[in-house]
Amino acid sequence: MKYFIFSIDDGTIYDCKIIEIFNKYNIKGTFNLNSGLDDFVWYLGDHPIRRLKLNENFKLYDGHEVASHSLTHPHLTMCPGEDIVKEVGEDISNLERIFDRPVHTFAFPFEDSDERCISIIKHLHNIEVIRLSEIDTSYQLPNDLYHVKITSLDINDAINRFDEFLKNKDSKLFVFVSHAYDFEVNQTYDKLEMLCRLVSENKSIKNITMSELKKVGH
Repeated sequence: MKYFIFSIDDGTIYDCKIIEIFNKYNIKGTFNLNSGLDDFVWYLGDHPIRRLKLNENFKLYDGHEVASHSLTHPHLTMCPGEDIVKEVGEDISNLERIFDRPVHTFAFPFEDSDERCISIIKHLHNIEVIRLSEIDTSYQLPNDLYHVKITSLDINDAINRFDEFLKNKDSKLFVFVSHAYDFEVNQTYDKLEMLCRLVSENKSIKNITMSELKKVGH
């Protein structure tokens, strides 16, 4: 069996469209959220990127995994240890309160992670899986669940790699990471639908959330 994970960062208003597409194809996503940035807005070109008010949108994520992405999305490798504990620990506590379910997964903000941060975060309450920022196109399962790497950060690249992932008898895991606003800005929702359809229609691939990696043999 091969495994495919959709991991979406930041928790913006465009998650609504992504989840609509996921639900259409019975795809489970892992959504990495920052609980300290409710309603925060920035611009990507002419596009406003607004964070969702999580307290008002918690039902949106029903059927999907909610994961920590830190409280305020800093470069954690530049933070002292006590700030890392606060950024991740408080985010986990907030998300568990808002969504009334345990949070088992953490994804690093930015393409920025190191062993010091990992050693701190993996000892925080409930964290069982950590997604790093490194690219690994070997399609193999991680050596341990605190070092889950990314297969692709780009929808075009992910689609181009899909056939190789499917046909390689030794490939096991594909981790696709993106932001919902990428599809809005680039108007590539159709390509996300294509990837979801490819995953959902192939019986040799099982779509899982990030935390469900712990059920897969290593």
